[in-house]
Amino acid sequence: MNSNFYKILQQSKANQSIIAIYNDAGGDNFWAGYILDFNEEYFTMQHISKYGHKDGILMEPFFKINRIDVDDYCKCLNYLKEHYHELDEEKNIQLTATSEENWMTQILNELNDETDYVTRIQLNNDSRFSGFIRNVTEDDFELKCVGTEGTDEGSLYFKIDDISSIRVNDLEARRRHLLYNYRRSIDFFDE
Repeated sequence: MNSNFYKILQQSKANQSIIAIYNDAGGDNFWAGYILDFNEEYFTMQHISKYGHKDGILMEPFFKINRIDVDDYCKCLNYLKEHYHELDEEKNIQLTATSEENWMTQILNELNDETDYVTRIQLNNDSRFSGFIRNVTEDDFELKCVGTEGTDEGSLYFKIDDISSIRVNDLEARRRHLLYNYRRSIDFFDE
């Protein structure tokens, strides 16, 4: 057994620290969780969902391990594992329903400069973006984008007419918001 792999598996088992085990050398097919046990032939892992919840136990042959990741995604997943209860708590948000022709502008104005939750928008071409609504005008607005792992992805500007739907504070948005705040609260890569 590779000694670096052994050390990583042993540390994951001892500390319940999350690792990502890739089973295809060049791809992105992986299992994420912490090791329950292992030997020269196979390993068992407590799988952790992308929302930090336990999601069953995997038993796989050791030869399927092509590489192991312990960095960015794993740090985020460890944080979610410890704070998953915060994802389950949905804030009560009141948005005004109106029959006005400019209802989308009204909703965007209610969301303008709100940083207590993330808004997800879908455009008419089915593209989706998440972040904080800012600088709403009659015709357009700015979205300070938040990536899937809570990364600050800069700002994009959209025409209001191009929006087909808005989601506010759903589970995926809460996940992004929690990770965004986590990244901002620490020097993420110096942990």
